[in-house]
Amino acid sequence: MTPAAPAAPTTPDTPTPTLSTGTADLIAGLLVDHFQVSTAAIRADAPMTDLLADSLMVVEMAIALKDRFGVVATEDELRELTFAEFTARVDQRRAG
Repeated sequence: MTPAAPAAPTTPDTPTPTLSTGTADLIAGLLVDHFQVSTAAIRADAPMTDLLADSLMVVEMAIALKDRFGVVATEDELRELTFAEFTARVDQRRAG
């Protein structure tokens, strides 16, 4: 029997581990790199509207997701969901 690998340390810069890590990392990276969102602000319960400060950013995020990852996200989703909820939807679309 092999021992389980130790859990990765969680820091303020690390998205919540209960999220789909790959998709959460992609979206968090986009938020940080393209929209200059602080990594500390990216939490599972953060409303996407807190991360994307204005309606232009919402539109730009929807376009960036389509261009970079081939995933369609609606502006309503970006306005109504938390980071965790939005990540789950994007993850389903990437898988499906």
